[in-house]
Amino acid sequence: MIHIAVVEDEQKDRELIIYYIEKYAAEYGESIKVSQFENARLFLSNYNPIYDLVFLDIQMPLLDGMQAAERLRELDPAVPLVFITNMSNYAVKGYSVNALDFVVKPVAYYNFSAMLSRAIRIAKMKSDEVMLKTPKGSVKIPLDRIAFVEALGHQVVFHTDNGEIKLWETLKQQEAKLPGDQFVRCSNYCLVNLKHIDGVRGNTITVAGTEIAITRTQKQKFTQKLLEYYGDYF
Repeated sequence: MIHIAVVEDEQKDRELIIYYIEKYAAEYGESIKVSQFENARLFLSNYNPIYDLVFLDIQMPLLDGMQAAERLRELDPAVPLVFITNMSNYAVKGYSVNALDFVVKPVAYYNFSAMLSRAIRIAKMKSDEVMLKTPKGSVKIPLDRIAFVEALGHQVVFHTDNGEIKLWETLKQQEAKLPGDQFVRCSNYCLVNLKHIDGVRGNTITVAGTEIAITRTQKQKFTQKLLEYYGDYF
């Protein structure tokens, strides 16, 4: 099931987008659920990261699409985002919020269906995710975007390619959520994503440019997991 949010203040345009999505689902046998919102404030209030794709109109009252997109990225850095606009020059600004694509009004079905195929394909590829409960709310993070996780005092810090995410939980709690063949302890205070290891030198590993020590008690198990993941490469 693909869950899509359509945020569009013009009812006629909103209904057309939904009609196109339903038509696409019928033609290609996709299971798609659509949630519609008449403005961005309504969409972002009590936001829950349950969506696989978001269509967001640029020009809306109360809160315009670019402002809404910036707020959305704080709440959900990973969800694919497609702008709806009647001016193609807004597409350039979309890169600042990691927009996947844009559709220009009046929307033609042929172009829309091609774009939707690509968006759904990307949404399906990002299925390997973890849900994190942050002080600002829950966010979904693709596992591949996490470099390492460390315990700092009473907090756990996820180091991602989009910055740090801090939680008031334990490292043990987070370890239980992550696949053990990919995330491995190198110490009592750090879990490393093996995919992001750049190199190993003695008792030190480099992960996404950061040097991290391997403790003596964890070295044997860590080395075994590393060999299983990479074979004889290391």
